[in-house]
Amino acid sequence: MSKKKERRIKRLQKLPIWPAVLEMIITELVIFILTIFICVLSIFGIINTLVLNMSKDCNTVIESVNKNWSRESREQIESRISAFADSFSDINEIVIDDKNNFVSYFPSLEFYFDEEAKRQFESIGMIHFIDNSYKVLDSEFFGHQVGMELRGILFNPRNMYRSLDVKRLLTDRKYIEWSNKESLQLHTISIYRTDIPGINLCFKNVYRINTFQMNLLLTVLIFLVVVFVFSGIYEISKVINLVHERMRVNKLVTTDTVTGGYNKDYFIQKANKEISRSKNNYAVVQLRLEKYRNYCTAYGIKQGENLLEELNCNMVQLLGKKELVAHVEKSDFALLLNYQNEDTLNIRVRNIMNILRERQGGQHLTFSAGICPVRRKAEDVSLVLTCAGISVPKTLKMQDEIVWFDDSMKEEQVWERRIEDDMEKALENHEFQVFLQPKYSTKEEKLSAAEALVRWIHPVLGFISPGKFIPLFEKNGFILQLDDYMLESVAHLQAAWAEQGKELVPISVNVSRAHFAEDNLAEHICSIVDKFKVPHKYIELELTESAFFDDKSVLLTTVRKLKDFGFKVSMDDFGAGYSSLNSLKELPLDIIKLDAEFFRSVDDIKRSNLIVGETISLAKKLGMEIVAEGIETREQVDFLAKQDCDLIQGFYFSKPLPVAEFEQKAWS
Repeated sequence: MSKKKERRIKRLQKLPIWPAVLEMIITELVIFILTIFICVLSIFGIINTLVLNMSKDCNTVIESVNKNWSRESREQIESRISAFADSFSDINEIVIDDKNNFVSYFPSLEFYFDEEAKRQFESIGMIHFIDNSYKVLDSEFFGHQVGMELRGILFNPRNMYRSLDVKRLLTDRKYIEWSNKESLQLHTISIYRTDIPGINLCFKNVYRINTFQMNLLLTVLIFLVVVFVFSGIYEISKVINLVHERMRVNKLVTTDTVTGGYNKDYFIQKANKEISRSKNNYAVVQLRLEKYRNYCTAYGIKQGENLLEELNCNMVQLLGKKELVAHVEKSDFALLLNYQNEDTLNIRVRNIMNILRERQGGQHLTFSAGICPVRRKAEDVSLVLTCAGISVPKTLKMQDEIVWFDDSMKEEQVWERRIEDDMEKALENHEFQVFLQPKYSTKEEKLSAAEALVRWIHPVLGFISPGKFIPLFEKNGFILQLDDYMLESVAHLQAAWAEQGKELVPISVNVSRAHFAEDNLAEHICSIVDKFKVPHKYIELELTESAFFDDKSVLLTTVRKLKDFGFKVSMDDFGAGYSSLNSLKELPLDIIKLDAEFFRSVDDIKRSNLIVGETISLAKKLGMEIVAEGIETREQVDFLAKQDCDLIQGFYFSKPLPVAEFEQKAWS
């Protein structure tokens, strides 16, 4: 698993909750601050209204004094002012300052009446101070004496708390009036200059909010509290939903869609943690249900998935607390098992296979397993699982095979991976070289033909045997490109020799069985050869007997087309398979090559020679040429000459040669 993918999965699994919690805190904080701000704004709006009303009342008194000062005595003026103070609820006391020294009446203002205050008063003729000289009323609240004074504002928590009795506020008018008076008061001292020289009026005021203002303030406060509570409930529900979502995502990320159990990624993650903190010895087992595709073909894909689900459930029941099982791919399961030694683990894995088979009743199930031990606590389980997968047998030699991993298996996998990585580049760089093995006539013992063989000269690995890379290329399909490369190289050589005036000999080129799946193979081969204008009779096409087991009709059609185009067609390794006579009967071949095994390590030479002689005789009667390959002794040459074999190929005459050496041997 890549680091990027691992990080993505971890992010999905963690799905952090703190952003939602932070969002909740910020939202609630904003609502709280907004609540306080609106309440304060409402209070100051109310206070501003009160101050405006007070200013209007004060101006009324000032106008009355200005109008009647010259006509009435001081006693009458003071009586008039006293009447005003009684009639205006917000004005507690009015004092006539006839010495232009109001500080003498209110000593508490001396600290505040500085030069700036004097200039302001001289400029606009009025000045206001919050009165700090009054005594704050104490009230009992939850058994404590409580009161609060803020620069002349009296806030009585007990009365404010009691005024939150909404039901009483809505039904008891006297209670409303009491709470209005007792809950919030603002005490101020205001100095106004009159039109009379040297005469000022000093007002002591107490502002109380009225019933409407109080109800408005309480309504706003209650509304905001409700918003605060419901938003808190909403945000908490979001956090709870996020927790549930995280649990659901974790379940999805770790669940295999086929079995409903753990998947490969979670197995690796969980196994790494378990191994790192446990003192037990662990091994990773990759258990494979063999012939799963056949099962799905017989019973359907849905039934196949149900079978895998049942196997997963059964294995979960067979494992210990600190052991794991997960479906990793197709019909493969990964198991993390405790073990003491190889023998005990082999017995346990085989027991698991038997129990799984028994629980499926009449269905015959076959298993194979690859096992890789965890050698270090810090070892990456994904690599261990890969090694266990490498060791699973590719083909079963017996029922329920168990194979332990060793380093040679990994080296083989690495080697194959490197070969596959380099093969395209090798083709472009012409690292594949043509070697030619001469074929000699039995009678004249003259070089009469040749077979083109491929050799890979790797710039780093050096010479790579065809036996190592050809099977791999046949498996991955690269053999098709290599066949075309060899055919083109041989045609190019033939064209060059013809241009040099050399006498051409037929050269056979192998055509792998994979090519015969193509309907236009004959036309394709013809187009490659015709690019070099080489007569078709000098190109022989060899097919292996294994091609006979594919689509016979396509093979037969292709062979006939090739013969019509003038190519000779031969069958390589004749006698190595089990249907040689059938292939002779059905395919219109020109040449058959007797497999080298006819002439190696023969215990009964007479019996072997009889079979070879009769095979040659049969082929001759069918009008075919005979080539014997793998000939290494003079006795074999003499025998084949007597049997009227046409050509001999083998180390007795020559091994496969580079092109330059072949040219020297053929035309020197």
